[in-house]
Amino acid sequence: MINFLFRRGKGIGTALLNRAKEWAINKGTKGFMLETQDVNLLACRFYLKNGFVIGSVDNMIYKHSRRYSNEKAVFFYLKF
Repeated sequence: MINFLFRRGKGIGTALLNRAKEWAINKGTKGFMLETQDVNLLACRFYLKNGFVIGSVDNMIYKHSRRYSNEKAVFFYLKF
């Protein structure tokens, strides 16, 4: 992990997200869709803080995974 380069709480993630949004708007896209797991609370909080909304939760997507069978996929959306 490159944790030694990037520290949480410094605004780097938000700055990168804003730049990606700028690029996407210039390309004519209507928004972002992404997926993370319900156990990744820091990611979920980050996306919510940055205007994303939860569009759906899939509790079957990892059902056959030995390692992740108890996790749920959370789909986030940000419309421009």
